[in-house]
Amino acid sequence: MILKPPPLAAALLLAAVCVPAALCIGLMAGSSGWGWPQGDILWLIRLPRVLSAFGTGAGLALAGALIQLVTRNPLADPYVLGVSSGASVGALLALMLLPAGLFLAPEVGAVLGALAATSLAFLFTWRAMGNSAGRIANQPGTVVVLLVGVMIGAACGAAVSFMLAVANDQQLRSLVFWLLGDLNGASLWWPLWAAVGLALLLAWPRARELDWLTRGDAWAWTLGVPVAQRRRLAILAACIATGAAVATAGSIGFVGLVAPHIVRLVGLRHARALLPFSAVFGGVFLVLADTVARTLIAPAQLPVGVVSAAVGVPLFLFLLLRRSQGR
Repeated sequence: MILKPPPLAAALLLAAVCVPAALCIGLMAGSSGWGWPQGDILWLIRLPRVLSAFGTGAGLALAGALIQLVTRNPLADPYVLGVSSGASVGALLALMLLPAGLFLAPEVGAVLGALAATSLAFLFTWRAMGNSAGRIANQPGTVVVLLVGVMIGAACGAAVSFMLAVANDQQLRSLVFWLLGDLNGASLWWPLWAAVGLALLLAWPRARELDWLTRGDAWAWTLGVPVAQRRRLAILAACIATGAAVATAGSIGFVGLVAPHIVRLVGLRHARALLPFSAVFGGVFLVLADTVARTLIAPAQLPVGVVSAAVGVPLFLFLLLRRSQGR
């Protein structure tokens, strides 16, 4: 499918409008109220946070679109593979065991946790789906991927529950905010953007083959697609994007489920258009959600994951009902 200028221009225009608006919302005349000049607040705090929000939303939405393609499951999202759960375990361990305020401790822990979960996912799917490049596994690959993700997610969920039970009061607040998703203090946006770009670079050139996978493994195989290899490549790209997003902003759900569906509802169903447009829409969605989170009850701030779920759930249900009624 060839990208048409109108939807592409509309998506870029939407991002170009929302990002500057998010930068400006909340500025006060003369000073921030905390002793910081306006310029410092804008360039040293607000801009990195907005760029981190856009990158996080883009990564989660891209991962959601990839997982929905390779599993042929419209309810799949980045959390179905257990990668975000593994990243959460790593971040919480760092918050609990390392000295408070240690530079990049939760971020490094999240990356290591995501890598561990990804390694487990690849180990089990590689063995279950067959490690021969020229054949399809006896068991359907989509079922294997989903079952492995459920297993990893359940194990990580048990680990998170244990850490919450043994944490002291001071640690508990930090752990809960991380689990709810929090962009307060996010500043390292460029590694996140690089990870999302790498994930898109891995998956987008194989977009047509990913479309063929949605019709079934046998169909794709007859067209010459190396099914197991393409599925593993898409899973790897989704893991890279999800791990970077969770390492930056914590556990934020729902973006990877909603963004690809909304892009499909406007008529962009093929992977060549679905993947980049999902990333743009997911980034815009999370930027707007974070803007609401930091301004709704200012000077206090809400976790962005709470706002994204509160806005995304009714929006998603409305779009599904509208689609089912043929409007």
